Amino acid sequence: MASTNRQEHVRFRYGLCLNESCSKCKSKEVQQLSARKEFVCAECGKALRECPPPKTWMQKHGKKLYAGIGVLVVAAGIGVGVTMSKGGSKAEPEAVKAPDTAVTDTTKTDTARVDTSKVATPEPVKKPEETKETPETGKDGTTAAPKPKAPKHAPGERYQGTLNLGYGTYSGEIVDGKPDGAGTLRYTSSQKVVSSKDVTAESGDRIEGVFENGKPSFVTLYKKDGSTIKVHR
Repeated sequence: MASTNRQEHVRFRYGLCLNESCSKCKSKEVQQLSARKEFVCAECGKALRECPPPKTWMQKHGKKLYAGIGVLVVAAGIGVGVTMSKGGSKAEPEAVKAPDTAVTDTTKTDTARVDTSKVATPEPVKKPEETKETPETGKDGTTAAPKPKAPKHAPGERYQGTLNLGYGTYSGEIVDGKPDGAGTLRYTSSQKVVSSKDVTAESGDRIEGVFENGKPSFVTLYKKDGSTIKVHR
């Protein structure tokens, strides 16, 4: 570094301006001039007073820089030492305490037996009852209107009603469950009107008149073709 400064000192000259009215004098700027040039101020042209060259940044702050680096190195060494000492002196973790409650040993044969008498038994699931069709209940389970029952009549009692005779349907007066009195018989199949007469009624024909003890007595046969025949027993 000294040889470099000597070379610069040979090549350059350094000086301060003494003219108080010059700005370079006021700022105390060290002017660098070639050794071959006239040694005067570059601004005011006054003669300069020679001075040593200005220090570089390293020359000004080198010591402080090296001192700071040394402090950092020392601090780092101390930190590493403290860390290592803490790592070596770590306390062993305390043993995990067992819970106060006693653990049941399931391998023992004297395990308490479950009292099955106290265990609730689930009730069996009941199947939905099938809806049976009854005279009062329809197929879909809905309640149907009850059918009217035939009224009971005393023996010999005369009443109006309807009877299915097998070969036709009678409507009129009835006594003891037989046609008796004024009534109408509509035929559903071929049948003699009176067994003693050769007069036959066909399906769709009807007779109207008086019946006695279940048999036609004095009636009129109405044929499907519109003709009529008087029949009596």
